Amino acid sequence: MRTKTLLLTAALAAAGAASAMAQNVYSVNAVGYANVPLKAGFNMIGNPFVVADSTLEALIPTAPDQTAVYPFDNGTYSGPFTYYGPPDNVWFPAGGVITFGHGSFINTPAAFTITFVGEVKQGNPISNPFQSGFNMMSSKVPQRADIAALGLAAPPDQTAVYTYDASTGYSGPWTYYGPPDNDWFPSDIPTLEIGQAIWVNAATAGDWSRTFSVN
Repeated sequence: MRTKTLLLTAALAAAGAASAMAQNVYSVNAVGYANVPLKAGFNMIGNPFVVADSTLEALIPTAPDQTAVYPFDNGTYSGPFTYYGPPDNVWFPAGGVITFGHGSFINTPAAFTITFVGEVKQGNPISNPFQSGFNMMSSKVPQRADIAALGLAAPPDQTAVYTYDASTGYSGPWTYYGPPDNDWFPSDIPTLEIGQAIWVNAATAGDWSRTFSVN
């Protein structure tokens, strides 16, 4: 396979997005990294890359002492998984996982930056199914864009989205109304940063699906 070097931010800009300066993303053969800054307190995050190892030990090898992670999968929290600094420098209990396309709360006593590294997901479509009820989800494409551009353009009727910020708390809901409206209300739908997770509350199961390629 011919090897070529790509500046992923440029490819994503062609798809209508630009990475924030604090979140520089570069790629070689569609393998990249993203710097995701966290504030002190609770943050909602997701891993934006395909990785061989989704454990906290691999994704977040170091964190401020007493940082706790609460993954949310299939309607259920797991954790807390707590990072203990020197002399331990370990997550306890071991083996906590942040599933690709899902999300997690991370509660940190001090601001720090997570560097996610992995393969950029490409496909037609890229499927990210969700169940009825609350789902903590994140984009499977490392792109800064609004939720419709990221693939939540026509979810099931009455689907509601909520965002969370460590400084301001929850925002939303933004609710999607099906026929005859086929639109989000209010219309100022949120723009998600790379690695940001959201709540998706759906009346019925659906799929956060989109097409993406860096070519």
